[in-house]
Amino acid sequence: MAWVGLASAIVAICDVASVAVILRFWASAGDYGTATVVMATFGALLLISEAGLPAALVQRDHADPDRMSTAFWLGLIFGVALYSVIFFVAPLVGDLFGQRDVVNLFRGAGLLLVIRAFYTTQQAVLRKELRFKELSFVRMIANVVEVTVKIGSAAAGWGLWCFVFGPLARETVYAIGIPLAARWRPRWVFRPRELADDFRFGMRANAGELLYQLYTNFDYLVVYYFFGKTANGLYKAAYELVLEPVKFVSGVVTVVAFPAFARLRGDRPALVAQLVAFTRQNLAVALVFVALITVTADDMLFAVFGKDYVEAAHAGRVLAVVGVFRALSFLGPPLLDGMGRSDKSLRYQASAALILSVGFVIAANLGSSFNAVAVAWAVGYPLAFVVLGRLVIEQLGIGAWAFLRPFLRLALIPTVGGIVGLGVRLVLPEMSRLSRLGIVSGSILAVSIAGLVIFEDYSPRAIIKRLRA
Repeated sequence: MAWVGLASAIVAICDVASVAVILRFWASAGDYGTATVVMATFGALLLISEAGLPAALVQRDHADPDRMSTAFWLGLIFGVALYSVIFFVAPLVGDLFGQRDVVNLFRGAGLLLVIRAFYTTQQAVLRKELRFKELSFVRMIANVVEVTVKIGSAAAGWGLWCFVFGPLARETVYAIGIPLAARWRPRWVFRPRELADDFRFGMRANAGELLYQLYTNFDYLVVYYFFGKTANGLYKAAYELVLEPVKFVSGVVTVVAFPAFARLRGDRPALVAQLVAFTRQNLAVALVFVALITVTADDMLFAVFGKDYVEAAHAGRVLAVVGVFRALSFLGPPLLDGMGRSDKSLRYQASAALILSVGFVIAANLGSSFNAVAVAWAVGYPLAFVVLGRLVIEQLGIGAWAFLRPFLRLALIPTVGGIVGLGVRLVLPEMSRLSRLGIVSGSILAVSIAGLVIFEDYSPRAIIKRLRA
Protein backbone atom coordinates (compact mmCIF):
# COMPACT_ATOMS: atom_id res chain seq x y z
CA MET A 1 0.00 0.00 0.00
CA ALA A 2 2.89 2.35 0.68
CA TRP A 3 4.19 1.88 -2.87
CA VAL A 4 0.73 2.26 -4.39
CA GLY A 5 0.28 5.40 -2.27
CA LEU A 6 3.53 6.90 -3.50
CA ALA A 7 2.63 6.19 -7.13
CA SER A 8 -0.91 7.51 -6.70
CA ALA A 9 0.33 10.73 -5.12
CA ILE A 10 2.77 11.37 -7.96
CA VAL A 11 0.13 10.53 -10.58
CA ALA A 12 -2.47 12.80 -8.95
CA ILE A 13 -0.09 15.75 -8.67
CA CYS A 14 1.21 15.35 -12.21
CA ASP A 15 -2.29 15.02 -13.68
CA VAL A 16 -3.64 18.12 -11.98
CA ALA A 17 -0.49 20.11 -12.75
CA SER A 18 -0.52 19.17 -16.45
CA VAL A 19 -4.21 19.98 -16.88
CA ALA A 20 -3.74 23.27 -15.04
CA VAL A 21 -0.86 24.31 -17.30
CA ILE A 22 -2.72 23.30 -20.46
CA LEU A 23 -5.93 25.12 -19.50
CA ARG A 24 -4.02 28.26 -18.53
CA PHE A 25 -2.01 28.55 -21.73
CA TRP A 26 -3.29 26.42 -24.61
CA ALA A 27 -6.87 25.15 -24.16
CA SER A 28 -10.22 26.67 -23.25
CA ALA A 29 -12.94 25.31 -20.98
CA GLY A 30 -14.85 24.38 -24.14
CA ASP A 31 -11.91 22.33 -25.43
CA TYR A 32 -11.69 20.59 -22.08
CA GLY A 33 -15.41 19.89 -22.13
CA THR A 34 -15.25 18.30 -25.58
CA ALA A 35 -12.22 16.16 -24.70
CA THR A 36 -13.99 15.04 -21.53
CA VAL A 37 -17.00 13.78 -23.48
CA VAL A 38 -14.75 11.73 -25.77
CA MET A 39 -12.51 10.22 -23.10
CA ALA A 40 -15.39 9.58 -20.68
CA THR A 41 -16.72 6.78 -22.87
CA PHE A 42 -13.54 4.72 -22.79
CA GLY A 43 -13.67 3.61 -19.17
CA ALA A 44 -16.66 1.46 -20.05
CA LEU A 45 -15.31 0.39 -23.44
CA LEU A 46 -12.04 -0.83 -21.92
CA LEU A 47 -13.97 -3.00 -19.49
CA ILE A 48 -16.06 -4.45 -22.29
CA SER A 49 -12.91 -5.40 -24.20
CA GLU A 50 -11.49 -7.20 -21.11
CA ALA A 51 -14.64 -9.35 -20.69
CA GLY A 52 -13.90 -9.68 -16.97
CA LEU A 53 -11.00 -12.10 -17.49
CA PRO A 54 -8.35 -10.13 -15.52
CA ALA A 55 -10.65 -10.04 -12.47
CA ALA A 56 -11.20 -13.79 -12.73
CA LEU A 57 -7.46 -14.44 -12.94
CA VAL A 58 -6.91 -12.49 -9.73
CA GLN A 59 -9.79 -14.08 -7.81
CA ARG A 60 -9.34 -17.70 -8.86
CA ASP A 61 -6.88 -19.99 -7.10
CA HIS A 62 -5.47 -21.53 -10.26
CA ALA A 63 -2.55 -20.10 -12.22
CA ASP A 64 -2.63 -22.39 -15.26
CA PRO A 65 -0.33 -20.92 -17.96
CA ASP A 66 -2.58 -22.28 -20.72
CA ARG A 67 -5.65 -20.56 -19.27
CA MET A 68 -3.72 -17.34 -18.82
CA SER A 69 -2.44 -17.50 -22.38
CA THR A 70 -5.95 -18.07 -23.68
CA ALA A 71 -7.12 -15.05 -21.66
CA PHE A 72 -4.36 -12.96 -23.25
CA TRP A 73 -5.29 -13.89 -26.82
CA LEU A 74 -9.00 -13.42 -26.17
CA GLY A 75 -8.33 -9.96 -24.74
CA LEU A 76 -6.37 -9.01 -27.85
CA ILE A 77 -9.12 -10.32 -30.14
CA PHE A 78 -11.79 -8.42 -28.21
CA GLY A 79 -9.73 -5.21 -28.24
CA VAL A 80 -9.18 -5.28 -32.00
CA ALA A 81 -12.81 -6.21 -32.68
CA LEU A 82 -14.17 -3.43 -30.49
CA TYR A 83 -11.84 -0.87 -32.05
CA SER A 84 -13.10 -1.87 -35.49
CA VAL A 85 -16.64 -1.16 -34.35
CA ILE A 86 -15.61 2.20 -32.88
CA PHE A 87 -13.83 3.22 -36.08
CA PHE A 88 -16.97 2.77 -38.16
CA VAL A 89 -19.49 4.24 -35.69
CA ALA A 90 -17.37 7.32 -34.94
CA PRO A 91 -19.25 9.48 -37.51
CA LEU A 92 -22.52 8.68 -35.72
CA VAL A 93 -20.97 9.79 -32.44
CA GLY A 94 -19.87 13.03 -34.08
CA ASP A 95 -23.42 13.66 -35.31
CA LEU A 96 -24.80 12.92 -31.83
CA PHE A 97 -22.60 15.56 -30.22
CA GLY A 98 -22.87 17.96 -33.15
CA GLN A 99 -19.09 18.24 -33.62
CA ARG A 100 -17.11 16.75 -36.46
CA ASP A 101 -13.88 17.03 -34.43
CA VAL A 102 -15.22 14.29 -32.20
CA VAL A 103 -15.02 11.73 -35.02
CA ASN A 104 -11.23 11.68 -35.35
CA LEU A 105 -10.75 12.13 -31.60
CA PHE A 106 -12.93 9.11 -30.96
CA ARG A 107 -11.04 7.02 -33.51
CA GLY A 108 -7.68 8.10 -32.11
CA ALA A 109 -8.62 7.41 -28.51
CA GLY A 110 -9.99 4.02 -29.60
CA LEU A 111 -6.42 2.77 -30.03
CA LEU A 112 -6.35 2.53 -26.23
CA LEU A 113 -8.44 -0.64 -26.58
CA VAL A 114 -5.79 -2.37 -28.68
CA ILE A 115 -2.75 -1.19 -26.70
CA ARG A 116 -4.27 -2.14 -23.36
CA ALA A 117 -4.82 -5.73 -24.46
CA PHE A 118 -1.06 -6.29 -24.56
CA TYR A 119 -0.65 -5.99 -20.78
CA THR A 120 -3.91 -6.65 -18.89
CA THR A 121 -3.17 -10.36 -18.34
CA GLN A 122 0.34 -9.63 -17.07
CA GLN A 123 -1.08 -6.90 -14.84
CA ALA A 124 -3.47 -9.47 -13.36
CA VAL A 125 -0.48 -11.73 -12.64
CA LEU A 126 1.27 -8.95 -10.71
CA ARG A 127 -1.90 -8.05 -8.79
CA LYS A 128 -2.59 -11.68 -7.90
CA GLU A 129 0.94 -11.98 -6.48
CA LEU A 130 0.58 -8.60 -4.67
CA ARG A 131 3.64 -7.29 -6.54
CA PHE A 132 2.56 -3.67 -6.28
CA LYS A 133 6.10 -2.33 -6.03
CA GLU A 134 6.77 -3.29 -9.66
CA LEU A 135 3.35 -2.05 -10.75
CA SER A 136 3.97 1.28 -9.02
CA PHE A 137 7.33 1.79 -10.70
CA VAL A 138 5.80 1.25 -14.14
CA ARG A 139 2.87 3.49 -13.26
CA MET A 140 5.14 6.37 -12.21
CA ILE A 141 7.23 6.13 -15.36
CA ALA A 142 4.11 5.92 -17.54
CA ASN A 143 2.63 9.00 -15.89
CA VAL A 144 5.78 11.05 -16.44
CA VAL A 145 5.69 10.10 -20.11
CA GLU A 146 1.97 10.95 -20.31
CA VAL A 147 2.45 14.40 -18.78
CA THR A 148 5.43 15.12 -21.04
CA VAL A 149 3.54 14.13 -24.20
CA LYS A 150 0.37 15.91 -23.12
CA ILE A 151 2.04 19.24 -22.37
CA GLY A 152 4.41 18.93 -25.35
CA SER A 153 1.60 18.30 -27.83
CA ALA A 154 -0.46 21.14 -26.35
CA ALA A 155 2.48 23.55 -26.64
CA ALA A 156 3.04 22.36 -30.22
CA GLY A 157 -0.47 23.50 -31.14
CA TRP A 158 -2.31 20.17 -31.27
CA GLY A 159 -5.16 21.52 -29.15
CA LEU A 160 -7.72 18.90 -28.14
CA TRP A 161 -5.46 16.10 -29.31
CA CYS A 162 -3.16 16.56 -26.33
CA PHE A 163 -5.85 14.90 -24.19
CA VAL A 164 -5.66 11.85 -26.48
CA PHE A 165 -1.91 11.68 -27.15
CA GLY A 166 -1.11 11.69 -23.43
CA PRO A 167 -3.18 8.59 -22.54
CA LEU A 168 -1.94 6.78 -25.66
CA ALA A 169 1.66 7.39 -24.58
CA ARG A 170 0.87 6.22 -21.05
CA GLU A 171 -0.75 2.98 -22.24
CA THR A 172 2.20 2.30 -24.55
CA VAL A 173 4.60 2.49 -21.61
CA TYR A 174 2.32 0.13 -19.67
CA ALA A 175 2.29 -2.30 -22.61
CA ILE A 176 6.09 -2.42 -22.49
CA GLY A 177 6.80 -2.11 -18.78
CA ILE A 178 4.23 -4.43 -17.19
CA PRO A 179 5.11 -7.53 -19.30
CA LEU A 180 8.79 -6.92 -18.49
CA ALA A 181 7.98 -6.68 -14.77
CA ALA A 182 5.75 -9.76 -14.81
CA ARG A 183 8.30 -11.88 -16.68
CA TRP A 184 5.45 -13.84 -18.20
CA ARG A 185 4.86 -14.42 -21.88
CA PRO A 186 1.74 -15.92 -23.46
CA ARG A 187 2.00 -19.33 -25.04
CA TRP A 188 0.64 -20.18 -28.47
CA VAL A 189 -2.38 -21.77 -26.82
CA PHE A 190 -6.03 -20.92 -27.39
CA ARG A 191 -8.63 -22.95 -25.47
CA PRO A 192 -11.59 -20.65 -24.80
CA ARG A 193 -13.85 -23.46 -23.56
CA GLU A 194 -11.62 -23.89 -20.49
CA LEU A 195 -12.44 -20.32 -19.44
CA ALA A 196 -16.19 -20.86 -19.11
CA ASP A 197 -16.18 -20.49 -15.30
CA ASP A 198 -13.80 -17.54 -15.48
CA PHE A 199 -16.10 -15.88 -18.00
CA ARG A 200 -19.12 -16.29 -15.75
CA PHE A 201 -17.39 -14.85 -12.70
CA GLY A 202 -15.58 -12.16 -14.66
CA MET A 203 -18.66 -10.98 -16.50
CA ARG A 204 -20.57 -10.58 -13.23
CA ALA A 205 -17.67 -8.69 -11.67
CA ASN A 206 -17.16 -6.67 -14.83
CA ALA A 207 -20.86 -5.84 -15.09
CA GLY A 208 -20.66 -4.04 -11.76
CA GLU A 209 -17.55 -2.12 -12.76
CA LEU A 210 -19.12 -1.35 -16.14
CA LEU A 211 -22.15 0.16 -14.44
CA TYR A 212 -19.79 2.17 -12.24
CA GLN A 213 -18.02 3.57 -15.30
CA LEU A 214 -21.35 4.42 -16.93
CA TYR A 215 -22.86 6.38 -14.07
CA THR A 216 -19.61 8.12 -13.07
CA ASN A 217 -19.24 9.41 -16.63
CA PHE A 218 -22.88 9.91 -17.57
CA ASP A 219 -22.95 13.24 -15.76
CA TYR A 220 -20.46 14.66 -18.28
CA LEU A 221 -22.73 13.68 -21.15
CA VAL A 222 -25.73 15.24 -19.40
CA VAL A 223 -23.93 18.51 -18.67
CA TYR A 224 -22.61 18.67 -22.23
CA TYR A 225 -26.04 18.00 -23.73
CA PHE A 226 -28.05 20.39 -21.53
CA PHE A 227 -25.57 23.19 -20.80
CA GLY A 228 -22.89 23.05 -23.51
CA LYS A 229 -19.19 22.29 -23.83
CA THR A 230 -17.96 25.28 -21.79
CA ALA A 231 -20.20 24.33 -18.87
CA ASN A 232 -18.90 20.78 -19.17
CA GLY A 233 -15.33 22.05 -18.95
CA LEU A 234 -16.16 24.02 -15.78
CA TYR A 235 -17.99 21.05 -14.27
CA LYS A 236 -15.07 18.76 -15.10
CA ALA A 237 -12.69 21.19 -13.35
CA ALA A 238 -14.82 21.03 -10.17
CA TYR A 239 -15.01 17.24 -10.43
CA GLU A 240 -11.24 16.98 -10.93
CA LEU A 241 -10.69 19.16 -7.88
CA VAL A 242 -12.85 17.05 -5.56
CA LEU A 243 -13.77 13.55 -6.66
CA GLU A 244 -10.67 12.69 -8.69
CA PRO A 245 -8.31 13.23 -5.70
CA VAL A 246 -10.67 11.17 -3.55
CA LYS A 247 -10.67 8.49 -6.25
CA PHE A 248 -6.88 8.50 -6.41
CA VAL A 249 -6.54 8.38 -2.62
CA SER A 250 -9.09 5.60 -2.35
CA GLY A 251 -7.43 3.81 -5.24
CA VAL A 252 -4.34 3.40 -3.06
CA VAL A 253 -6.39 1.00 -0.96
CA THR A 254 -8.77 -0.51 -3.51
CA VAL A 255 -6.00 -1.60 -5.88
CA VAL A 256 -4.60 -3.73 -3.05
CA ALA A 257 -7.98 -4.59 -1.56
CA PHE A 258 -9.39 -6.99 -4.16
CA PRO A 259 -6.48 -9.50 -4.20
CA ALA A 260 -6.11 -9.14 -0.41
CA PHE A 261 -9.79 -9.88 0.22
CA ALA A 262 -9.64 -12.77 -2.26
CA ARG A 263 -6.83 -14.35 -0.25
CA LEU A 264 -8.71 -13.91 3.04
CA ARG A 265 -12.14 -14.96 1.80
CA GLY A 266 -12.19 -18.10 3.96
CA ASP A 267 -11.36 -16.25 7.20
CA ARG A 268 -14.30 -14.03 8.24
CA PRO A 269 -12.62 -12.33 11.28
CA ALA A 270 -9.55 -11.52 9.18
CA LEU A 271 -11.77 -10.06 6.46
CA VAL A 272 -13.49 -7.75 8.95
CA ALA A 273 -10.18 -6.67 10.46
CA GLN A 274 -8.72 -5.97 7.01
CA LEU A 275 -11.79 -4.01 5.92
CA VAL A 276 -11.56 -1.86 9.05
CA ALA A 277 -7.85 -1.24 8.44
CA PHE A 278 -8.40 -0.31 4.78
CA THR A 279 -11.32 1.97 5.64
CA ARG A 280 -9.29 3.82 8.26
CA GLN A 281 -6.53 4.48 5.77
CA ASN A 282 -8.98 5.68 3.14
CA LEU A 283 -10.67 8.09 5.51
CA ALA A 284 -7.44 9.42 6.99
CA VAL A 285 -6.46 11.07 3.71
CA ALA A 286 -9.74 11.48 1.84
CA LEU A 287 -11.42 13.48 4.61
CA VAL A 288 -8.53 15.94 4.73
CA PHE A 289 -9.04 16.55 0.99
CA VAL A 290 -12.75 17.08 1.57
CA ALA A 291 -12.10 19.60 4.36
CA LEU A 292 -9.69 21.53 2.13
CA ILE A 293 -12.10 21.68 -0.79
CA THR A 294 -15.11 22.64 1.30
CA VAL A 295 -13.36 25.67 2.77
CA THR A 296 -11.11 26.77 -0.11
CA ALA A 297 -12.87 25.65 -3.32
CA ASP A 298 -12.96 29.09 -4.98
CA ASP A 299 -9.37 29.98 -4.13
CA MET A 300 -8.12 26.53 -5.11
CA LEU A 301 -9.85 26.66 -8.51
CA PHE A 302 -8.32 30.08 -9.08
CA ALA A 303 -4.85 28.83 -8.15
CA VAL A 304 -5.02 25.60 -10.14
CA PHE A 305 -7.01 26.46 -13.27
CA GLY A 306 -7.33 30.26 -13.35
CA LYS A 307 -9.96 32.93 -12.70
CA ASP A 308 -12.34 31.64 -15.38
CA TYR A 309 -12.93 28.48 -13.31
CA VAL A 310 -13.89 30.12 -10.01
CA GLU A 311 -17.47 29.83 -11.25
CA ALA A 312 -17.29 26.10 -10.52
CA ALA A 313 -16.63 26.61 -6.79
CA HIS A 314 -20.23 25.92 -5.75
CA ALA A 315 -20.25 22.62 -7.63
CA GLY A 316 -16.92 21.75 -6.00
CA ARG A 317 -18.30 22.27 -2.49
CA VAL A 318 -21.41 20.24 -3.24
CA LEU A 319 -19.32 17.41 -4.66
CA ALA A 320 -17.18 17.46 -1.51
CA VAL A 321 -20.16 15.99 0.34
CA VAL A 322 -20.13 13.13 -2.14
CA GLY A 323 -16.41 12.69 -1.55
CA VAL A 324 -17.02 11.47 1.99
CA PHE A 325 -19.29 8.67 0.80
CA ARG A 326 -17.06 7.84 -2.15
CA ALA A 327 -14.08 7.36 0.17
CA LEU A 328 -16.08 4.79 2.14
CA SER A 329 -17.81 3.05 -0.76
CA PHE A 330 -14.74 2.23 -2.85
CA LEU A 331 -14.02 -0.77 -0.61
CA GLY A 332 -17.43 -2.43 -0.85
CA PRO A 333 -17.24 -3.91 -4.37
CA PRO A 334 -13.66 -5.29 -3.96
CA LEU A 335 -14.74 -6.97 -0.71
CA LEU A 336 -17.84 -8.56 -2.24
CA ASP A 337 -15.96 -9.61 -5.39
CA GLY A 338 -13.06 -10.99 -3.35
CA MET A 339 -15.52 -13.13 -1.35
CA GLY A 340 -16.95 -14.46 -4.60
CA ARG A 341 -20.20 -12.49 -4.24
CA SER A 342 -19.98 -10.44 -7.42
CA ASP A 343 -23.78 -10.76 -7.62
CA LYS A 344 -24.11 -8.48 -4.59
CA SER A 345 -21.55 -6.08 -5.98
CA LEU A 346 -23.55 -5.98 -9.20
CA ARG A 347 -26.75 -5.29 -7.23
CA TYR A 348 -25.14 -2.24 -5.62
CA GLN A 349 -23.74 -0.89 -8.88
CA ALA A 350 -27.10 -1.36 -10.60
CA SER A 351 -28.82 0.57 -7.79
CA ALA A 352 -26.26 3.38 -7.97
CA ALA A 353 -26.48 3.54 -11.77
CA LEU A 354 -30.27 3.78 -11.71
CA ILE A 355 -30.48 6.33 -8.89
CA LEU A 356 -27.76 8.63 -10.21
CA SER A 357 -28.48 8.41 -13.93
CA VAL A 358 -32.14 9.28 -13.41
CA GLY A 359 -31.13 11.96 -10.93
CA PHE A 360 -28.73 13.61 -13.38
CA VAL A 361 -31.40 13.91 -16.07
CA ILE A 362 -34.07 15.18 -13.67
CA ALA A 363 -31.68 17.73 -12.14
CA ALA A 364 -30.55 18.98 -15.55
CA ASN A 365 -34.17 19.47 -16.65
CA LEU A 366 -35.08 21.33 -13.47
CA GLY A 367 -31.86 23.30 -12.98
CA SER A 368 -30.49 26.33 -14.76
CA SER A 369 -26.78 25.46 -14.63
CA PHE A 370 -24.36 22.59 -14.28
CA ASN A 371 -24.52 23.01 -10.50
CA ALA A 372 -27.81 21.09 -10.60
CA VAL A 373 -25.98 17.94 -11.70
CA ALA A 374 -23.58 18.30 -8.76
CA VAL A 375 -26.61 18.52 -6.44
CA ALA A 376 -27.92 15.29 -7.99
CA TRP A 377 -24.69 13.60 -6.90
CA ALA A 378 -25.09 14.89 -3.34
CA VAL A 379 -28.71 13.69 -3.14
CA GLY A 380 -28.43 10.37 -4.97
CA TYR A 381 -25.10 8.93 -3.89
CA PRO A 382 -25.90 8.67 -0.15
CA LEU A 383 -28.94 6.58 -1.12
CA ALA A 384 -26.75 4.25 -3.15
CA PHE A 385 -24.29 4.11 -0.26
CA VAL A 386 -27.01 2.85 2.07
CA VAL A 387 -27.64 -0.04 -0.33
CA LEU A 388 -23.93 -0.91 -0.38
CA GLY A 389 -23.57 -0.65 3.40
CA ARG A 390 -26.44 -3.05 3.96
CA LEU A 391 -25.01 -5.61 1.51
CA VAL A 392 -21.55 -5.50 3.11
CA ILE A 393 -22.83 -5.74 6.67
CA GLU A 394 -25.12 -8.65 5.80
CA GLN A 395 -22.29 -10.49 4.04
CA LEU A 396 -19.87 -10.06 6.94
CA GLY A 397 -22.48 -10.68 9.63
CA ILE A 398 -21.58 -7.64 11.76
CA GLY A 399 -23.62 -4.77 13.18
CA ALA A 400 -23.53 -1.34 11.58
CA TRP A 401 -22.60 0.43 14.82
CA ALA A 402 -19.86 -2.07 15.64
CA PHE A 403 -18.32 -1.41 12.23
CA LEU A 404 -18.61 2.39 12.27
CA ARG A 405 -17.51 3.01 15.86
CA PRO A 406 -13.72 2.70 15.20
CA PHE A 407 -13.90 5.57 12.69
CA LEU A 408 -15.63 8.24 14.76
CA ARG A 409 -12.50 9.83 16.21
CA LEU A 410 -10.71 9.55 12.89
CA ALA A 411 -13.56 11.38 11.12
CA LEU A 412 -13.63 14.06 13.80
CA ILE A 413 -10.00 15.12 13.24
CA PRO A 414 -10.36 16.49 9.65
CA THR A 415 -13.72 17.97 10.65
CA VAL A 416 -12.00 20.00 13.38
CA GLY A 417 -9.32 20.95 10.87
CA GLY A 418 -11.99 22.24 8.46
CA ILE A 419 -13.72 24.24 11.20
CA VAL A 420 -10.41 25.83 12.20
CA GLY A 421 -9.66 26.66 8.55
CA LEU A 422 -13.10 28.22 8.10
CA GLY A 423 -12.57 30.33 11.22
CA VAL A 424 -9.18 31.50 9.94
CA ARG A 425 -10.73 32.45 6.61
CA LEU A 426 -13.52 34.45 8.26
CA VAL A 427 -11.16 36.52 10.41
CA LEU A 428 -8.61 37.18 7.69
CA PRO A 429 -8.53 40.68 6.22
CA GLU A 430 -8.95 41.12 2.48
CA MET A 431 -5.92 39.71 0.69
CA SER A 432 -5.02 38.00 -2.57
CA ARG A 433 -6.59 34.64 -3.28
CA LEU A 434 -3.24 32.87 -3.35
CA SER A 435 -2.15 34.26 0.03
CA ARG A 436 -5.49 33.37 1.58
CA LEU A 437 -5.34 29.88 0.10
CA GLY A 438 -1.90 29.31 1.58
CA ILE A 439 -2.83 30.47 5.07
CA VAL A 440 -6.20 28.69 5.26
CA SER A 441 -4.93 25.44 3.69
CA GLY A 442 -1.93 25.49 6.00
CA SER A 443 -4.14 25.78 9.07
CA ILE A 444 -6.39 22.90 7.93
CA LEU A 445 -3.43 20.66 7.15
CA ALA A 446 -1.58 21.54 10.36
CA VAL A 447 -4.55 20.69 12.59
CA SER A 448 -5.49 17.55 10.61
CA ILE A 449 -1.99 16.12 10.33
CA ALA A 450 -1.19 16.87 13.96
CA GLY A 451 -4.39 15.11 15.02
CA LEU A 452 -3.68 12.07 12.85
CA VAL A 453 -0.12 11.76 14.15
CA ILE A 454 -1.02 12.26 17.82
CA PHE A 455 -4.28 10.34 18.04
CA GLU A 456 -4.11 7.85 15.15
CA ASP A 457 -0.36 7.16 14.82
CA TYR A 458 -0.11 8.17 11.15
CA SER A 459 3.50 9.36 11.38
CA PRO A 460 5.97 9.97 8.52
CA ARG A 461 8.31 7.48 10.18
CA ALA A 462 5.71 4.71 9.84
CA ILE A 463 5.14 5.52 6.15
CA ILE A 464 8.88 5.55 5.39
CA LYS A 465 9.31 2.27 7.24
CA ARG A 466 6.68 0.65 5.00
CA LEU A 467 8.30 2.01 1.86
CA ARG A 468 11.66 0.55 2.88
CA ALA A 469 10.07 -2.79 3.61
